[in-house]
Amino acid sequence: MNNQKDTQKTGLNIYGHKDVHNPNTLPHKPVYEFVNKKTEKLVTALYMVTDCMDADDALKGKLRLLGVELLSDMYKLSTLSPVDKQSHISVSLAHIYEALSCIEIASTIGFISEMNSQILKREFELLIVELGSHKSKDKHFTFTLDQTMFNVESEPSRILPDVGIKDKRTEYNMSFTNPKQVSFNRNPLQTSRDTVSKQDRTAKILSLIKDKKDLSIKDISTAFTDCSEKTIQRELNSLVSKGQIKKTGAKRWSRYQAI
Repeated sequence: MNNQKDTQKTGLNIYGHKDVHNPNTLPHKPVYEFVNKKTEKLVTALYMVTDCMDADDALKGKLRLLGVELLSDMYKLSTLSPVDKQSHISVSLAHIYEALSCIEIASTIGFISEMNSQILKREFELLIVELGSHKSKDKHFTFTLDQTMFNVESEPSRILPDVGIKDKRTEYNMSFTNPKQVSFNRNPLQTSRDTVSKQDRTAKILSLIKDKKDLSIKDISTAFTDCSEKTIQRELNSLVSKGQIKKTGAKRWSRYQAI
């Protein structure tokens, strides 16, 4: 008995769930209250205008059955997801149109007065309009995503931990500006020595070609012990492209002369 009183106060059934048959516990109450109340009054009116018809009349039973089914449709509407709700509204509309057809028949054969018939038709049409706009009243369909919610700030640079190359710190600088790319830059002093070495090598090549007038790559390479023939080849190609020396022949028969 106490449990029954508690459920009446809270609007929950004996299982602790909301009682969908209680209009006061329906979610989005303002949205569903109109259709529920309108349907209740329409079903009541259907029972009243068909009361004078014979008890075993099929049309009387059909109108009352459609009214009860429609009432059940309206209360079930509030428990459905937005997607299921649309198909359910279509079924409810089909019940309304069927009821309107039955009312028209009952009016034509004189079971329902013309005035009552017109009133019922008008009220059912109002319910149709309300169901048609029901989708726009549901918060699931009126919510619009804000474009700004997709803005993402750039990922801040992360400082990588010490990798423990203590004995190489004087020779290499480790750059961590991009956490996905770790670049090893040579020490500025070492880079300076490389630049001087390259300049000396270029000057020596130019001096050899100027003195000997005409040399092959092998002739020039024998004068260098600290670099490969490939390196000398790159130096020669660079000098040719700059117009400081000229080249005749191709591949291993190439000869280099001063300009």
